[in-house]
This record gives sequence, C-alpha cells and structure tokens, in this order.
Amino acid sequence: MRLPSLGVSLAVLLAGVCVPEALAQVRPGIYGYLVRGQAGQAGEFCHVFDCTPRALAVVAGETLTLTVNAPRQAVFGIAVAPSASGCIQIPGLANALVLDAPFFTLALGVVSQQSPVRACWDGRQDLSLPLPPTLPTGFQFATQAVAAVPLATGGDGPAFSVAVVTTVR
Repeated sequence: MRLPSLGVSLAVLLAGVCVPEALAQVRPGIYGYLVRGQAGQAGEFCHVFDCTPRALAVVAGETLTLTVNAPRQAVFGIAVAPSASGCIQIPGLANALVLDAPFFTLALGVVSQQSPVRACWDGRQDLSLPLPPTLPTGFQFATQAVAAVPLATGGDGPAFSVAVVTTVR
C-alpha cells in the first residue's frame, strides 16, 4: 500500500524539479520577436539576439502578424525602417539597434496575453499588419522591437530584439 503513495510523491517531486529547469531557459535581456506571413515566419522565438536580420518573403495584400514574446505587462515598441544593416550599441539599452535610419514607430503597447510556452517569458502580444495590395514586387522594409525586460545587471530595462527584413515577392 505504501508503494502507490511513494510513486505519487516521486512524481510530484520530479514535476517540481522540472518546472524550474524549463523556466531557467529564459535569458535576461533576450526575448522573442517574430513576423509571420502566409508562406512562413522570420525572427526568433525567445532565446537569441544577434545583429543578422532575419528574412521573410511576403505577398502584397496579405496581413502579417508581429509577435513579441516577453514578460506579461512589459512595455514594448516596434519600429520600421527601409533597411537593417547596423549593429549599434546604445548605452543603457541591451543588445543593439539593427535598423538603419530613418526609422519610425510602427506600434507601442503592453504585453497582455498569456503565453502557453513555458520555455520562454510568460507573455506574448500579437499585432496585425495589413500590407497594401499595391506594394510593388521587391519593396522591402525592416522591423525591430524594443521591450522592457529583466536584465542581467538587475531590474528591468529596454532591450532590442532581432530585426526582420520583409520583402514583397
């Protein structure tokens, strides 16, 4: 009779050990930014930052989904520019600005949706970006997010995401 309760206790203990391991995959200053279209997606889900823009081919007239995977209640912004070839470190901001000037604010918001994925931050925010059907083939634009996330130095602070270069095919 003691064996079944031991098995349940062992299962509970193992479940408690596994949860912190999954949460430990979150890296301070790093969060996800994805752009999804009809034919695929580009960006990073959660664990990577570098200065190499991700490429996405789209069709004029489709609606893109921009996703920020960050802590719930994190303030974020998404900027848009004609290109992304930089890697500029800005004091006080984690990671680097990849967008080239001039860049403009595309969206501002707060991460409010619960993420079902335990290997990343607990929030996600999806935004729709309808593309005009009149965009010419070859038209290109780049986007990059900045969000207030926990930093390795302690506290929350602004951090850049990877950039995505979107091209109309």
